[in-house]
Amino acid sequence: MPFRQWMRTGLGGLGWRPADFWSATLTEFFEAINGHNEAQGAEETAKAPSEDEMAALVAKYG
Repeated sequence: MPFRQWMRTGLGGLGWRPADFWSATLTEFFEAINGHNEAQGAEETAKAPSEDEMAALVAKYG
């Protein structure tokens, strides 16, 4: 697990104290990142097309 990268994100990006970072669960950490990104206006990542959407694309473009 990339703890050093996660720590940089928690301490630098989220402004957490080391104790906050080390006491957070993985779920809390990643939800904090998602909340921070949402508050900064980040868009949700694109989802894969559904089977119907994929069939329509194949029919249209081959």
